[in-house]
Amino acid sequence: MAKLATLLSDHFEQIGEVRLDERRRVSLAKVLDRLKGGPLGEAVDFSISVNEMGQVLLSPEVKVPAHQLWLYKNPEAFTLVLKGLAQIGNREKLKDLGSFEKYADDEIE
Repeated sequence: MAKLATLLSDHFEQIGEVRLDERRRVSLAKVLDRLKGGPLGEAVDFSISVNEMGQVLLSPEVKVPAHQLWLYKNPEAFTLVLKGLAQIGNREKLKDLGSFEKYADDEIE
C-alpha cells in the first residue's frame, strides 16, 4: 500500500519550467539552487508523490543515521539538544569552567 504524502502548505510558487530530456529525466537544478544554503544544505533526497490529477509533489528529505535516530524519537532529549545549540550561539552566557583534564583518568561508572 502506498504511503500518503503530507502536504505541509498549499502555497506553491512556480520557479521555472523543464522538459524531459532524451532519457526521460527532469533537471532539478533550479529547485536545488533554491534549497542551497537553507536548512537542508546539499544532502537532499526527494520523496515523490502523485495525485489522481497527475500532479507531482517532491518533498525534500535528509537521511538520519540509525545510531542517531533515538534522538529524533525522544522529544525531551531533542529539545535539550536544541536548547544547548541555541546557548552555544549566545556566547555571552557561556561560563568557562576551566580544564577537566584532572578527571581524564577517572573510572566511568
